[in-house]
Amino acid sequence: MSDLSQTASRKLKRANWQALDILGDVGPEELAIDPAEREGIIALFWNDAGTEYDARHLRPYLEAQGMSISAPCKLFLDYWAHDEENHYFGLRRLLSLAAGITEAEIDSRMAERKPDFGPLTPFLNDELAMLTAFAYDERVTVQAYAMDYDLYGSIHPAAGRWVRLTNRDEANHYRNALMLLKLLHTDRRNEIPAILDALVAHDERREPYGQTFLLDHDDGGLYFTNARLRKCAAIIKRQVSGGPLETVGPLETVSPR
Repeated sequence: MSDLSQTASRKLKRANWQALDILGDVGPEELAIDPAEREGIIALFWNDAGTEYDARHLRPYLEAQGMSISAPCKLFLDYWAHDEENHYFGLRRLLSLAAGITEAEIDSRMAERKPDFGPLTPFLNDELAMLTAFAYDERVTVQAYAMDYDLYGSIHPAAGRWVRLTNRDEANHYRNALMLLKLLHTDRRNEIPAILDALVAHDERREPYGQTFLLDHDDGGLYFTNARLRKCAAIIKRQVSGGPLETVGPLETVSPR
């Protein structure tokens, strides 16, 4: 491994917490959910749990493509997959408590999901495009989860802590992808803005989400307005073009507590 690759690998951040350590002792009677809001909250949990589960689809797809992936990028994917599995366990727990169904039932439903990566192939054909897609997707996710801090906190203090830790992970995924782009692909930085424009265009067309983990933004409502998507892309463009490697930009809402 080259010195540059070793430096990149050392700079990658990884989570070190378990969702069930936070949520495992919470009982269904402890959740503070207004009956009028329960259906919407359950739908939110189903949606987010599904996306986190779909990380199980993305990693095997990437491995099957046979593209050249650097050692630091492989490590990035290892850390990312570990974290997303942990996030799924947390959402599965919350969904089980809120909906009154077993975690085994949720797993069974999730196992029926079938991914369609066809529309995403332009973004998954080499390491540069893939890392750009990850950076964009995780940046959008950070903003979306942050919008739900108050909701999770109102349901239970443990849920509030869980969502903040989860979002800290998502911010680190964003930071990791950005760092790898800046360290390992300096000679191709000029290609990144066009890839980001294509990602935003994909989302603005509201392409159906294909259980792919990436680009689950087909609902153009509160979380994924065109303005929010364009803002996330614009931030990445600025950060790729300059600035210190360690910065991830305005993510002050992300906190472990």
